[in-house]
Amino acid sequence: MIYPVYHIKYVTVVTLIASVLFLASNKSTAQVSDPPRREETKTKTVDLKECIEIAFENNLQLAVARNRLGIADADRIKASLLLPSNPEVKTEIGARESSSERHTDYTIALSQEIEVYGQRRKRINISNDKIEKVKFEIADVERNVIANVKSSFYEVLTSLEIVKLQSYVEDIFKRLWNATMERYKAGAISALELNSIKIRYGLAKQQLLAAKKNNQNSLLDLKLLLGKSKDEPLSLKGDLTYQALQVNLEDLLASAYETRPDLKAMELEKERASQEISLRKAERIPNPELSGFFTREEGGADDIVGGEISISIPIWDRKQSELKKARTAKDTADINIRNKYLGIQKEVEAAYRSFMAEKEGISIYTDEIMPQVDESLKLNEISYKEGKINFIEFLTVQSDLIEIRTAYLNTLLDYNNAIINLETVSGMERISLN
Repeated sequence: MIYPVYHIKYVTVVTLIASVLFLASNKSTAQVSDPPRREETKTKTVDLKECIEIAFENNLQLAVARNRLGIADADRIKASLLLPSNPEVKTEIGARESSSERHTDYTIALSQEIEVYGQRRKRINISNDKIEKVKFEIADVERNVIANVKSSFYEVLTSLEIVKLQSYVEDIFKRLWNATMERYKAGAISALELNSIKIRYGLAKQQLLAAKKNNQNSLLDLKLLLGKSKDEPLSLKGDLTYQALQVNLEDLLASAYETRPDLKAMELEKERASQEISLRKAERIPNPELSGFFTREEGGADDIVGGEISISIPIWDRKQSELKKARTAKDTADINIRNKYLGIQKEVEAAYRSFMAEKEGISIYTDEIMPQVDESLKLNEISYKEGKINFIEFLTVQSDLIEIRTAYLNTLLDYNNAIINLETVSGMERISLN
């Protein structure tokens, strides 16, 4: 059986109002009015989907992650340069003296290093892998932002419903306290009964304050995720109904291994490390440097135009250090991937166990406890009307039933959070419903 929040609200109000029916025979009995309606506001009401969209636009954590894409793209621009370095221009001026005159000679030379072993393509491949890796890292941040927004969204809805429950309880006990004072003054009830109502009224007020504080804190957490200021009004719409799910551990693991963006980012890091090794191997062979020059001798018969090719001899520095670093980075990437697979397996299995436990807990409520609560509400009212229980006993049962409904809401929240966690660790956007 499904117990939506609206069912909880109306049943609770009806049964609590019944607790003051005994006062009808007394002329001084106070009238119980309907719960006050919430004033109309111009605050925009958003659902879960809209909250996620707002978070994607304004979440600061996401903004930081996306900025890293610009840095990676800048690295790609550098890697795509046609030549590895800028050309170098040299100018030489000299003087010659003879017995009769003085001459000035000058030379202009232009040199450029040329890559001939595909280093540019390898650098581009490395930069492309880095960009794709950053994209997956952004997707992973988005994955966690979605999970946090969902959890916070349902936390706010749950805390708001608990505020409503406690508000109704506090209002009923307030009216009961006022009416009981009149009956006590008239000598119709004992001081013990009066004190019992006073204590329960005080507890109701304290529980309402705690519920409001929890709701405010939950709302602040959600606003932070959405990138909104704490003073900006925010109203939510959504359902807290229970929906039974069937999940398979093997399917969850398969989905996680296939779709998790953090795993894909690590796999790209391994690919980037492989490309880095290839680049370092190519760099072990020196690039040639081409030079051309023009020389003019004052008083000489002809100008001189020539060129040269120079290349360093890799005797001492053969890029051993860079190559070893690249190979070590690849080995590290391999280890990280293996460790990530184990970590994902652990996460999914833990989330699955937690979900199954929460599923069992919520099933006990929906199948065993809540039907009995509904029946107990009826029997409690009948017993009081027939004089089988006194007023204090009647109120005690009513309070216990309210506590059960509050516990049910919290259990429902835990169940929904377990589903959200399953979706997050498995990489599933939405787990299928049965």
